[in-house]
Amino acid sequence: MEMPSLYVEGYERAKAVDPDLTEAYVENTLAGDPPADAAMAALADFSQGQSHRLIEAGMNGDEETMREAPDALREFFSEVSRPPPFGYDPERAAAGSRVFYKYSDLFFVGLVLDSLITGLGGGIGKAFWITGRTAGNLRRLKQTTRHLVEVTLPGGLDRQGDGWKLTIRIRLIHAQMRRLLLDSNEWDVPVEGPPIHKAHLALASTALSGIQLQSVRKLGVPLTEEESDGFMHIWQYVSWLFGVPEVLLCETEEDAMNMRGVASLLEPLPDKPSAEVAHGLIGSVPELLEISEPAKQKRLVSALYRTSRALIGNELADRLGYPKQSTLGALALVRTQRKAKILYSRVMPGASSHDFNNFAGLLQRSVYDDTGISYRVPDAVKDTASTPW
Repeated sequence: MEMPSLYVEGYERAKAVDPDLTEAYVENTLAGDPPADAAMAALADFSQGQSHRLIEAGMNGDEETMREAPDALREFFSEVSRPPPFGYDPERAAAGSRVFYKYSDLFFVGLVLDSLITGLGGGIGKAFWITGRTAGNLRRLKQTTRHLVEVTLPGGLDRQGDGWKLTIRIRLIHAQMRRLLLDSNEWDVPVEGPPIHKAHLALASTALSGIQLQSVRKLGVPLTEEESDGFMHIWQYVSWLFGVPEVLLCETEEDAMNMRGVASLLEPLPDKPSAEVAHGLIGSVPELLEISEPAKQKRLVSALYRTSRALIGNELADRLGYPKQSTLGALALVRTQRKAKILYSRVMPGASSHDFNNFAGLLQRSVYDDTGISYRVPDAVKDTASTPW
């Protein structure tokens, strides 16, 4: 079977575990995103402002302005505006939205200290590492947090919902990053496949769905089957909007874990880019929480590394160069602190509900623009060289 050389070594091992999933995964290591790639290629000669205007028109269904758009961009929006083949059911998703709202503080901990670290490992992390769009980048962390919030809000994935628009925005940015990286001399396609290929998008989606649910369980969230199913249903649709092919979509947590098992036999072990992404994410948290005193920053970062090590395991933490720490009681401490905050909100007169404070705080931490959603895209490989977007 034709495949990037990076995957040859683990191919037979993975095939022995799940031959069908292995074939589907490896086949999609060769695949970019033809509809989105064509749309961004068609916008290559437009200014950043012109591209923003046309993409915004597509997002908002502005048919008059879209008459000025290249055919490839109109075709892209026509394709993503169709219902998914499996049928998205907002009522089924509602249980996932409710549990996210109730435990949004723990979902944020799981996102930053587990999901993003495991989800941005390997090849997809390398793409962000080369461009400088993750490590230590507070704005990008806020964007990721805001996306998680918007897709889980009721109505967020409606055609005119902000969750839907942010998902499509990310897909177009991936296509633009892929185009810029392929035009540079920093990516070896015969070895690695195209940047941000479909298999990596599917793998990253498992981190934001199945791994996310496992993380919050470790942090004390008593998930029901209905809540797990609802959250996975949200991410099944988000993954489809990202361009993940139907054969790699995960409907259940078990599906997500099976894919991660196969991918672990195919993908290389975490390397320098993966480590820098992980340290950059953890290092961004004090600024996100507006903690500026050096001593408090140091204590917080130490606690974050300890909690992350407890979530991702010692083997991966050591490979990523985490400080050597005992994780004994680390997750229990998080659970105890949360219970104390709940008790405080119940007994103190005039205190807001803990659930509301959690969600309001997450919304506040995810605000990165005062002017609404920007549909500008990067115009240079390195983030520092790009026009602000």
